Formats: sequence, C-alpha cells, structure tokens
Amino acid sequence: MDSRIKFDALIKAQLIPDFCTDEYALIVPDGFDEKSNRVAEADAEDFLRAWETGLASHLGRGRYLFASGRLKEQFFWEGSKEAAPRKFTLWLEPIITLGAIGRLHLDHGWPVSRLRSQSNDGAFDLLAIAANGVDISISGEVKKTEREADQLIELMIEFGQNHSALEPSKGKLQNAFRKVRSLRSNISPILWIIGPDRYERIFQVNYQKDGIIALSETDKKLLSCSIHQ
Repeated sequence: MDSRIKFDALIKAQLIPDFCTDEYALIVPDGFDEKSNRVAEADAEDFLRAWETGLASHLGRGRYLFASGRLKEQFFWEGSKEAAPRKFTLWLEPIITLGAIGRLHLDHGWPVSRLRSQSNDGAFDLLAIAANGVDISISGEVKKTEREADQLIELMIEFGQNHSALEPSKGKLQNAFRKVRSLRSNISPILWIIGPDRYERIFQVNYQKDGIIALSETDKKLLSCSIHQ
C-alpha cells in the first residue's frame, strides 16, 4: 500500500474522528472537504514515518504536541458555523511540519527532546535545539507552495541586508521581517525553508558586526545533529 493511500486511510479512520470530538466546534465527519487533501506522496510518507514513531501526542479533540513542543497543533481548519454540516479542510502546513520533524529525528539523528514545533516568538514552525537545551541550531519554516517558500527567502535576504528597516504593518513583508528579527535575536546558524513534496532550501546564517545577516545556501548535510553538538 503506498503512502498516500495509507495517509488517506489514517485521516478517515482516526484524524477526522478525533477532530470531531470537540462538541463546541459543531463539526461532523461529513463536513470534511475531500478536495482540500492535496498532500503529495512524499509528504504523506514523511508524515506517516513521524506519526508511527510517536512524534505526535494527542491531547484530545484533535489537538497534538509535536516531539517536545509545548504549543498545540491541529491538522484541520474549521469553516463557517452557518453551514450545515460545518465544513472543515485539511491544513497542509502542520502535515509537512510533522514530517519535517520526523526527518530530523529519523534521518539526521536529532533526539526527540531537542525537536519542537513553534518558536516562542511565533516566527518559525519548527526548531532543533542545541545540546545545551537553550540555543537554537536550526530554525525551520514551512510554506504550502514552492513559490511562497522562494518569496519568503527573497524577502528575508532583503531584510537581512537592512538592519535598520522598520517592521511592515502586515502580510508577507511583516512575516519575513519577523523571521529575520528572530534570527538576529536567537543567532540560529541554520535556516531551513520547507515546501511541499520535499521541496527545501537550506542556508547557513552569517551574522556580521554591523547587524547585517547574510544567507549562504548549502546542502542538507548541515541538518545533521552530529555537527550541532
């Protein structure tokens, strides 16, 4: 059985029923929008590996903790309460996020205790923590399309070169600005931007004395835990 078939079966047999146990959300399984399930085969495989390894702890009502994370995650978005049944859709980003955390653990040797979703400042989707338990070794961000991933990188490069830039008021510019600000604060050496179907770009983050941040694209070897001891 291929990964996408197994993933679809898991959604119907477990993820949707668990999500629909929240009586206050007024959600029933028949409200699921099947067309929202656009998960690629590779992402389904990564998700299943992480899921079967136990990297998602169910807290009830379809809410989870990923690895050693402390903030609740969910896999679906609810639509308007006016519809009957109320519609809900699959949220691609947390699917990819859990798969990426699984890859760090299973393929790159990171202990579960040093992996989490959601940075404290809300800037990044996933983190790999240094051996001291405090510093951030890898800052990871998930985007639902390759174009969004590339646009984010372009904007982060621009803001990284301008340490005196003011925070934009909203949208993609603000999002990129806050990620650069987070890097300046946390001094994370590796930036990992992840898109669908295992699209990824990995950067060494170079911090200069004048506040400028330069991103140097590199390969996945720098995701290995062995070089972040």
